[in-house]
Amino acid sequence: MDAALEQSRRGGHSGSSAPSRCWPPKCRIYVYNLALRLGIPVKGGGLKEGIEVFPRQDRLEDGELGNAIRAPIGVHRKTNRRYWFYEAEPTPEAQLAYLDGLKKLTEAELRTFIEGMSLPEAYRPVVAAPYIPTVSSTQYPEFRILDYVRTTRKDSRNWWAKCPSCAGVGRDRSGDNLAIQIKNPRYYKCWAGCTKERFGQRLASPSTRARRFRE
Repeated sequence: MDAALEQSRRGGHSGSSAPSRCWPPKCRIYVYNLALRLGIPVKGGGLKEGIEVFPRQDRLEDGELGNAIRAPIGVHRKTNRRYWFYEAEPTPEAQLAYLDGLKKLTEAELRTFIEGMSLPEAYRPVVAAPYIPTVSSTQYPEFRILDYVRTTRKDSRNWWAKCPSCAGVGRDRSGDNLAIQIKNPRYYKCWAGCTKERFGQRLASPSTRARRFRE
């Protein structure tokens, strides 16, 4: 099994090529078990530090997107730099030729590698209980943020939507600053740094919150 080591902004990326139909669940089983056997900490499962395994999801539902990662030989959006694989000259032609020459992992080989293995318990997806909203009274209706924002995408944990506060000052043009927890939409956060009061998570009353979101 060949692995290509690529430079990165922080540390590096190690990647292998596998048939799409066996990626990612079987590959994730192999990588997690291999890392733990070698004593390499893996981020998640109670650990805040360690290597990261991509993709993080075993499967996606219709309309969902997985986590983002810079494509090989791509330009990093933050540093505006291109990061190269170590084993080839730093030119696109040499890099592509190097990648094309790597041995491709077959599905039969991968099944042999993971025979008798399963994803470690600490890293298995958490099955979230469905959210059941409380019954609102006419006098004190429950504030439901999803009634006031239009979601733009969804991943395994959150809906993403445009933050009304950011949009009001000309920011959040991509419409995804606001993360709304799927398992309980009462919890949401603007990742651009809006305070709770600015986008209405803890305003005085449901009617006030609703009015400010409409504005």
